[in-house]
Amino acid sequence: MRDLPMGAVTMLFTDIEGSTPLVHRLEDGYGALLADYRRLLRKAVADAGGHEIDCRADELFAVFEHAADGVAAAVAAQRMLAQHVWPAGARVRVRMGLHSGTPALEGTAYLGVDVHRAARICAAAHGGQVLLSQATRDLVEVRFQASDLGRYSLAGIREPERLFQLQATGLRSEFPPLRAERTDRRRMAGTRRRRPSREATFAEAAWHVRRLLPTVEAPLLPRMGELGATLFTADRALTGADGFLERVDRKRLARRLDAQMGATVYLQHAQEEAGRLRTRIACVEQLDDRRHALASLAPGLPDKLDAFRTEREITLLGEQLTAATDELDQAFAYAARELDPLSFKLQRTRYRGVYRNGSRYVVPYSDEHGRDRPRDFDTLAEAHEFKRAVRIAHERRHEVASGSIFGGRVWGDTDSRDRPRR
Repeated sequence: MRDLPMGAVTMLFTDIEGSTPLVHRLEDGYGALLADYRRLLRKAVADAGGHEIDCRADELFAVFEHAADGVAAAVAAQRMLAQHVWPAGARVRVRMGLHSGTPALEGTAYLGVDVHRAARICAAAHGGQVLLSQATRDLVEVRFQASDLGRYSLAGIREPERLFQLQATGLRSEFPPLRAERTDRRRMAGTRRRRPSREATFAEAAWHVRRLLPTVEAPLLPRMGELGATLFTADRALTGADGFLERVDRKRLARRLDAQMGATVYLQHAQEEAGRLRTRIACVEQLDDRRHALASLAPGLPDKLDAFRTEREITLLGEQLTAATDELDQAFAYAARELDPLSFKLQRTRYRGVYRNGSRYVVPYSDEHGRDRPRDFDTLAEAHEFKRAVRIAHERRHEVASGSIFGGRVWGDTDSRDRPRR
């Protein structure tokens, strides 16, 4: 390896969006996909004169002496990734983040808050998106175009960061809101443009089809009737996904992952827990992406339906809706299977340390390794008794042998009181 640059450098972080679902889908074939992904990224980094610092699973970290070289590498990598033919027709979308700073170099490792900032910028992006920090954007403003996305709060970083989306030929330009909390919404509220009129929902489009049926030519009636049913199914899938995503507590998932990351270097169980949390976060991201993909077919539907004159037009729209709905249903089922009760927003009950999730009662607690663990119950009384048992086990841990009942601590138990909340 050539001597690594010291002082001011530009750091590039990348990872595959929704890698865990790809593993489940491809199984043994995922290794070939990962090899192609790494080969393309390494070529882009090497061609731009960069240095690969670390590569773990689907994540890659590289540094560049010049910011323009790092941005050029990201552009080249995204283009190659988009043009590559992936096994089994898989779609591989890679998020990327760049930040310029002065991390400390110890041996072959870069250390410091600038490294964490670059990693968090990457984590805020969506697959196919390249985000730049203010520092990087200022260095490459003359050579590259980037749109200002505003200021965002990044996990573990004290000051908000203004983020920019790189614009270049061959790169996608439209993405959902960033996977980070925006901090300048209140300031912008007074200058926000008036919202456009509300688009028709799939259910409204389906009823529109029903109203059109008496005017449709006889040969097209069967296809148009099938399209109406497909629209109702799409509306059901979208409504279910919206309700599910509304219940997910993304901030808590991110906090739980951050809490485990600090111990992954020396604790095997922390690495395993971090892996499980990444899987759950990936499930939510994939569901969100599939939800947006289906919703993008809704705008302007009534006008399109009025204009349909051939069976081919009706069939094509039906196939698009069916494919997008099936993908959303699969992502929904996968997320529902992988997420645990602590992945959702919990409601307080009158008992300290006992929460409600829908019709179930949940008691979150930390086990002997500091991992978050939930238990859910049918009744409040059962949950309350479990909470008391965990508290007692924690207070008497010096009397309980290793591997005993629970060995954990209930969230919210700041003292030994067991009174209900008033």
